[in-house]
Amino acid sequence: GRVLAKNGTGLAGVKVTVLGHPELGQTTTRADGGYDLAVNGGGPLTLEFERDGYIPAQREAIAPWKDFANVDDVVLVAFDPKVTPVDLTTNRAQVATGTPVTDGDGTRVASVLFPAGTKAEMVLPNGQTKPLTTLDVRATEFTAGPEGPEAMPGTLPPSTAYTYAAELSVDQAVAAGATEVRFDRPVINYVDNFLRFPVGGVVPTGYYDRAD
Repeated sequence: GRVLAKNGTGLAGVKVTVLGHPELGQTTTRADGGYDLAVNGGGPLTLEFERDGYIPAQREAIAPWKDFANVDDVVLVAFDPKVTPVDLTTNRAQVATGTPVTDGDGTRVASVLFPAGTKAEMVLPNGQTKPLTTLDVRATEFTAGPEGPEAMPGTLPPSTAYTYAAELSVDQAVAAGATEVRFDRPVINYVDNFLRFPVGGVVPTGYYDRAD
C-alpha cells in the first residue's frame, strides 16, 4: 500500500504495524510512501500507521493465503497547528477552537467547551492515571477537502455514512502516549451547521476506538 500526506505526495518514515500482533514486527514507508509487510494470511487484520506529528490511522485488510493484498491509500493528517491552552485551575468556562476549515461543503470550526470546575486525568498505557491541570488542546478535522475519505482515522462500518470527523487531542496526553483523557463532567463539542441539517433535528455522533 501507500501512505500519503494531505497534498497527495508520498509520506516517508511512517511506521506500519499490525494491531494486536507485535510478533509480526513492523515496516516503514519508503520515500514515495509505499510499504510492504509480510503477515500470516487467512483473515482480516488491522494495520496501524504512525508518524510523529501526525494523527495515527488504522485500516482493515484481508490477508489471503500465499498471496498479496493491496490496501487502499491512507492519508495521514498532521495535528492542527493551532493550540489552545486550557487552565483547569481557574473557576471559569473556557473554549478551545481549531483552525477554520473551508472546502466545497462550506466553512466550519471545531470547538470544545470546558465548563467551569472541570477536572481531567489521562490514562497511561499501563492503566495508571495522572491528573492534568493544564491542557494544550487541538481540534483537527479529518474530513476537509477531497482527500477526506482516505484521511479517516479508521475504516467506516457499513452502517455509518461519511460526513464529518475530527480529532480532539491534548498535547500532554499525546506526548505521554496516553490511551485517553477523562473528565469529571461532560465537555461540549460544537461545530458549525455547515451541512445544513434541519434546525432541531437529531444528529448522531460517535467516536473511534483505536484499541478494539
